[in-house]
Amino acid sequence: MQFCLDKHGEWVVVSANDDDKEEDEEDAFFGAKNEQQVKKIAKTLADATTWLDMLNDTQRNIMFQRAVENCIGKTNSQKNELTVFDVGSGTGLLSLFAARSKTLSEKTFVKIYSCEMYLPIFLVGELVVRENRRVKKIPVTSSIHMFHKRSEDVDAIRKNELDILISELLDSALLGEGWLLVLRNIFERELLRKNHFSIVPNSAKIYLQLLDAGSSVLDAKDRRAGLYGEAITSDGFSRLDVQCHFDSLERRGKIKAISEHIEVFDIDFTSNNDWGRTKVVSCSSSTLRLDMSDREINAVAMFWDVDLDGTGVHRLNTFPCAGGNNHGFRRHWRQIIAPLEYAISLSSIITTEKPIRIETRIADDYLALDAKVSCDEMIMKKKKEKWKETPMQALKNPKPTYEEGKRWLCIALANISEFWFSRAPLGENLCGLDLTKANMLLCTKPVENISGCCYQSFKSDLLDELGHLSSTTEDEATMILWKSSVLFVTDDDENKKEEGNKKKFYIDVDAGRSITTNHVVFFFSDKSPGPDEWKRQRQVQVARMDRELTGQKFKIIASNFDAEEGECIRVLKY
Repeated sequence: MQFCLDKHGEWVVVSANDDDKEEDEEDAFFGAKNEQQVKKIAKTLADATTWLDMLNDTQRNIMFQRAVENCIGKTNSQKNELTVFDVGSGTGLLSLFAARSKTLSEKTFVKIYSCEMYLPIFLVGELVVRENRRVKKIPVTSSIHMFHKRSEDVDAIRKNELDILISELLDSALLGEGWLLVLRNIFERELLRKNHFSIVPNSAKIYLQLLDAGSSVLDAKDRRAGLYGEAITSDGFSRLDVQCHFDSLERRGKIKAISEHIEVFDIDFTSNNDWGRTKVVSCSSSTLRLDMSDREINAVAMFWDVDLDGTGVHRLNTFPCAGGNNHGFRRHWRQIIAPLEYAISLSSIITTEKPIRIETRIADDYLALDAKVSCDEMIMKKKKEKWKETPMQALKNPKPTYEEGKRWLCIALANISEFWFSRAPLGENLCGLDLTKANMLLCTKPVENISGCCYQSFKSDLLDELGHLSSTTEDEATMILWKSSVLFVTDDDENKKEEGNKKKFYIDVDAGRSITTNHVVFFFSDKSPGPDEWKRQRQVQVARMDRELTGQKFKIIASNFDAEEGECIRVLKY
């Protein structure tokens, strides 16, 4: 099988043999012949996806495993043969949960169909399933049939044959990955057994929280998904599609919660009868924080709570960690924030005691959620003028100096516990399963078997994700432990850029104290870096080290920064 990268950045097959599965490992797609190609895909996935973070979410994995086992147990008691369909199967984890469920009897045969659209991940899923079968983690009474297709194109399932439908097509905005579209097609084709079937996830509740948000949060054009039109629809609804880390924004004072979590919408995934409705909730002033009468309501945050199997026991949600949740830091499921068309004065609500009206609906062909917040005594606020720098402020904040033809590498050693766990390599005992084969794409090193070599770096907005580098040196010191800059491209290099990009850098580090580091953070600048360059920089690259190092002096060896298959960074301790 041979692949190429098309103009849209997607990997497509340009030639394939019928005997691909019989190829020797040396000739297979993940073999030595395609090593560079695989590393290019791995670099793209590291930068643009959160698959690895998702698979490292222990609570998510356990809740899905228990929900799938519970549904199989209920159905297993009534029949000796089960049919399961896993939509958007990815690495095959949910299919494997079904195949080796503890609630299966020895006499029950389970036939599992799975489909995955993204070809590289589909191929990884095949490897993962094959490896778990080889090490006998899948019983002989279970079979998994994998398809590189959309769910509507899988025609192997007969009418009324499907006992259990499972999927994890849940994004931060709940519906953006098309879960309702999948369900609609399943219902239209009548694949589920009549009057007796299970769907995982089973249902969801949507919650909103009224906010007073700063202008920097409301102006989110660069962070919007851009898939569903404008932030405010023509009829005044706010499109809920901008991801944020609520805890980070609140800690930095960018948002203030005006209300508690308000349940505004519920979705039953086992029935498609009421998806088109608009639900209206009325909130009295008693639900608001009356000690903030000088504030206004100009934005909403959205959270979801999903019941995976209908029991109310196996649940997942996107409520912030600060609210008492124990799911820990998550990159793959964040909170959603959206501006309102008009701001509402909180003092006028308190004075008149008029209720707040919240309308919520499913929109854009079941791909998005909209919300509108209104009140009879609404005060329409004008947009604030953009902040302008005064001459005195300009002296305090000198502009960076640009030097044509030069480029700097700004690099740091950091300790980021959140990423240390969420970006860890997948192991041999993830809920009893071996997912090490998935590391070929999701957690790979540019150069294998070299001590101190970092994994593929990924893009991160440290300020948005973790709330660091914001205003105090104390926050910065807890994460960025040492930083420096080196001239990456000079005028001479620019004339022979290809050779310049292959340069190897040897950077000696003296942190001045004993530190424990586990990540390398870096970015490039076309201007001479000043003391505040790190605070101005939003997007950086983060490379997880293969082990934590403790000491005062280190050496960083770095090369291939512009290589398509990713840079090579090693950190060694003196």
